[in-house]
Amino acid sequence: MDGSRYARQMLLPELGESGQKKLASSKALVIGCGGLGTPAAAYLAEAGVGHLELIDTDTVSVTNLNRQFFYTEKDIDSYKAHVAQRVVRSMNGEISVHGKAQHIDGDHIDADIEGFDVVLDCVDSLAVRRIVHDACLKQDIPLVEGGIDGFYGFVSCIKKGFPCLNCMDFFSGKQKDVIPVLGAVAGIIGSMQALEAIKILLGTDDALFGKILYYDAKRQELETVEIPYKDGCGCRSER
Repeated sequence: MDGSRYARQMLLPELGESGQKKLASSKALVIGCGGLGTPAAAYLAEAGVGHLELIDTDTVSVTNLNRQFFYTEKDIDSYKAHVAQRVVRSMNGEISVHGKAQHIDGDHIDADIEGFDVVLDCVDSLAVRRIVHDACLKQDIPLVEGGIDGFYGFVSCIKKGFPCLNCMDFFSGKQKDVIPVLGAVAGIIGSMQALEAIKILLGTDDALFGKILYYDAKRQELETVEIPYKDGCGCRSER
């Protein structure tokens, strides 16, 4: 590990040399290499998270280019996971990066997330988001959720022993066919997801577990709300 590369962040008392070594030995999974996943993966790589896996089944389209900054016009029709792997490797040659072009489903999700220290859910599908959310609770793997809708976004951290998105009936809403996205908002929320993941990997006590942070880009306002427990939800089980 080249300490000079991370010298500025190692000045933080919450990090230091021991924290940098923690990041270097950590494994993070980013599901979705789009508007949220690209900034999230970039900042995890730049921070020195030692092993990154990037999963996305989609190929690059021209409609992605307003917000998914890993990709250019030359990448259209290429698998996002493969391009993202190449881009992230070019950012930090000290870390291991693996891109997988595959679909997330309930049959394989347990194997997909097994062994990771943190999972970042960066997808725009409620169905996939629920599969990932529930599997991470089942395996007791910390999960960083993020989502956007136009000028608005949210971030939340999930793990067993804290209220989860099932507690607030998050998945009961109707999925929009097309979600409006402003690139800068996606960049902010994806960066927040990376930050929460880094805090989790470092073991700080201020990650957004049991909370949801709402971001209003029009007013540049943030609001953090405690998620109430729902009776009978399995997330309440002790760790």
